[in-house]
Amino acid sequence: MTCFTLANGFPAPATLGNYALDPHYGLPYVQVWNLDIQKTLPWGIVMNLGYNGSRGNHLDTVIEPRAISAATAATDPSILASNPSAPCPETTGCVPLNFRYEEAVSFSKFNAGTVRVNKRLANGFAVGANYQYSHSIDDAAALGSVGGVGVQDWQNPLGELGNSSLDIRHTVSGTYLYELPFGKDKRWVTTGTGSHILEGFSISGSYTFATGGWLSPSYQGSVTSTVCGTGGVLRPDLTGVSVTSGGGTLHQWFNPAAYALPPDADNPGYPYPCGVFGNAPRNSIEGPGTVSNNMALSKTVSMGETRSLEMRATINNVFNTVQYSGVGTVVNSQNFGEVTSVSPMRSFQFTARFRF
Repeated sequence: MTCFTLANGFPAPATLGNYALDPHYGLPYVQVWNLDIQKTLPWGIVMNLGYNGSRGNHLDTVIEPRAISAATAATDPSILASNPSAPCPETTGCVPLNFRYEEAVSFSKFNAGTVRVNKRLANGFAVGANYQYSHSIDDAAALGSVGGVGVQDWQNPLGELGNSSLDIRHTVSGTYLYELPFGKDKRWVTTGTGSHILEGFSISGSYTFATGGWLSPSYQGSVTSTVCGTGGVLRPDLTGVSVTSGGGTLHQWFNPAAYALPPDADNPGYPYPCGVFGNAPRNSIEGPGTVSNNMALSKTVSMGETRSLEMRATINNVFNTVQYSGVGTVVNSQNFGEVTSVSPMRSFQFTARFRF
């Protein structure tokens, strides 16, 4: 460890650095195209059929070269001094080195078809429903995140190609509004005290039903893997057993027997070396889906031409549906394959607004 002092506040940089940027690093850009057809149907219903597509280019990729030659290490003894006992499992006569190289060679593809049906507000009733089928793939491990995620095999970045972490295959969503038919200019109880009490009430809500996002299986790297810069991105092997068999429950969301740690015949003392990579695809486990129903009851009281009071009660997760969220995906962990967390349960919120 280097100690910083007033006399040595700015030490000389290391002879061999641990980070580099591709000199031909291109700026990322996205191409977007869409088509929408609208048709007006009877009873105030509007239907839309749409298609959306996009392609991201020059997305960020971080690779981590695993080793340097013994000759290079000899010219810079500090490399060995910082890690004298580290093995070099890839080739004979080399020394492992943490080194990050950033380039812009990844891509993404997104395609989605949508059907939207909406009934305009008439007689105090409006409703809308949307369905989307989509598929998104990419080989950018950091798509949808803050970036800086390395690939598993630095010599095969395309091996990261898989479902995007933000890919949701099926989504049904919509909203509704119903103004209760009581009060002045309504169908029932149009006069008297009852009219003043019951008028201005409305029921509204939203709903979403969707399949889950995608999760990547992984395993905890050993000291060797960390030295080689592969910590957190290693994936296991497929065993040939169905991933979904017996899954979908709290204690077994997917089949743990579908995955196993990769073998290493060349280095039995180091079960997770730099040169051994599992064949399980990235983002190959479908996570828990979404079941969301929210509802609100509101009353608006008119207090003149420009003044009104709105009182509103909102219920999130109105049916108190248990919504799974986190899933254990680390092979050599106790909760592998189990649901680890749930989304918030039913909650109430009350608000009042005075407009003038």
